[in-house]
Amino acid sequence: MRLSKYKVNKFRSVKETEWIEIDQLACFVGVNESGKTNLLLPLWKFNPADDATKIDLLLDYPRDEYFEVEANGEIRKKEPFIEVLFKLNETELKSFSKKYEKYLAQSSGEDDQAEAGAEVAGRIVFTDYLLIKKNYNEDFYIYLSNDKGELLSEELEDVVGKDIFNVICEAMPRFVYYSEYGNLDSDLYLPRVIDDLGRIDALTGKERMKARTLKVLFGHLKLDPKEILDLGRETVPNNDPRQKAQPQIEKESRNKQERFAKVTSAASRLTAQFKAWWTQGDYIFHFNADGEYFRILVSDIERPAPIELESRSKGLQWFFSFFLVFLSESEENHKDCVLLLDEPGLSLHPNAQTDLIRFFERLADKNQLIYTTHLPFLVDHNNLDKVKAVYTEKGMTKASNDISRADKEKKAIQPVNAAIGITASQSLLVGCDIIIVEGVSDQFYLTMIKNHLVAKGKLQPKKEMVFIPVGGAKAVRPVVSIIQGGRSSLPVALLDSDKTGKQFQESLKQSLYKSAQGKVLDCDTFSHKIGSEIEDLIPLGLLVDSFDRIFRTEDGLQEDAIDPGKPVIPQFEDFARDNQLSLDLGWKVELSKRIKHKFDGNVDDALEEQWINLFKAFEQS
Repeated sequence: MRLSKYKVNKFRSVKETEWIEIDQLACFVGVNESGKTNLLLPLWKFNPADDATKIDLLLDYPRDEYFEVEANGEIRKKEPFIEVLFKLNETELKSFSKKYEKYLAQSSGEDDQAEAGAEVAGRIVFTDYLLIKKNYNEDFYIYLSNDKGELLSEELEDVVGKDIFNVICEAMPRFVYYSEYGNLDSDLYLPRVIDDLGRIDALTGKERMKARTLKVLFGHLKLDPKEILDLGRETVPNNDPRQKAQPQIEKESRNKQERFAKVTSAASRLTAQFKAWWTQGDYIFHFNADGEYFRILVSDIERPAPIELESRSKGLQWFFSFFLVFLSESEENHKDCVLLLDEPGLSLHPNAQTDLIRFFERLADKNQLIYTTHLPFLVDHNNLDKVKAVYTEKGMTKASNDISRADKEKKAIQPVNAAIGITASQSLLVGCDIIIVEGVSDQFYLTMIKNHLVAKGKLQPKKEMVFIPVGGAKAVRPVVSIIQGGRSSLPVALLDSDKTGKQFQESLKQSLYKSAQGKVLDCDTFSHKIGSEIEDLIPLGLLVDSFDRIFRTEDGLQEDAIDPGKPVIPQFEDFARDNQLSLDLGWKVELSKRIKHKFDGNVDDALEEQWINLFKAFEQS
């Protein structure tokens, strides 16, 4: 089961959110005290990996309404504080259906499961989605659903039987929440390490965090602290070293050689692994086992003398502990879990925060991952569709999937704007090709097209291409003026060919781009339509299907209802108007996110040739 979206109702500073869509990786951005943590905690408490984590009505119910709990406690406890939409994979769908057929057969007393199932009135058919709610009494309620989170059934427990209900609950992914990562001490007293590892569950706070990190350190490196301790032990007969027999001396010497080989080999493995993810220095780890002590030291090219880990920067210590825990436990305790990281990387240098994003992408290969931040260097400008804006409205926490709707979220998305500006300035410094586009949806589509062409070998850009959304055609001139600085070369600008786009194209060509008119590109040139936008360079079938799934009507929108020779966006808008559909300000961004997610590389040769011509124009301009 994969987390698709969720919404929170009455949890701390949250009264009600819209559906928050979750991809394999999601980033919640907002200012301090906006309530980002209060969007992670209800997910954690929905199905925590740690069974000790429980709902606390006193702490978790909105404080301004707590008087209602005392007056109507049982009623309030039955309210769902969270609703989570899961998508089933094919194996789970077949498994649940098969168990249900067996349940129907047993209930009817028939041997033939299929026939028995067909005869039972009110039988259900499992859908690709399950909506699961949880209340303050820790009760789950499960419903069949569609991809919008709309109920397609009554609550399932009484319909499918308690056993199947429990199987579904067991199949739900568990949630792991981290806000601290247990930085390690450099000097480890092995007897205490052994004792702490034997009673982790009894420890609390930072001591528990450190013990957990220690467990990962020794487990990941395949070192047994008791064995390391025993290999270093010496026995002195009658406290007189002269009475040691030669065989005992040789055995103890051999043990110490073996201990040295084990810890040296482990340090070498760790150095190689760490080097792949931390590019802020060429660090070498050293492990020193001395009697009952185990020491962690670090050296680098500039400082070749090994220094205790805790004497290095807080950023290095943090990343080291984080790296250990998540690289190791993603294979073990975190397997199939959803990871919730609260404000990670606060102590890291901006360059190291960029490394952290790469590390997140690696983790997201195996686990869905959601993290919160207010740091621009932890916002990946290439994946703005994964960024959610968190803000307050009348003191209550709200979340938005569409960061382009900036009226209420301006403060929240400042890190996003900063990330785009930083990316632009860095791109200029390192020699990337900047392409200015009007909006976030343009960035999503062009990134998708670029990745497709590169994967098929149809594009081999000499420089990395960076698409910078500026918020509309009218914003091109001021943004270009800012990022250009003293450079003589202007960035390429791709504008829509609608009425507004044409006006600003002419304005740019007469002013800022007067001597570089070939760098102002319009969509008509590549789509071969008049008045086109970037959507006219996207497969029509995929566009129509995605639009129809977002804005469902009674009859639906069919591909043959769209004239392929005319711009598609006005036709979508006409369809919406005729069917009384409300298209909000960010609907094109929502559409582009779905298309980027659904695109499977299936595109006809003619359209692919248009894509190639567009990217050739980017390179030649």
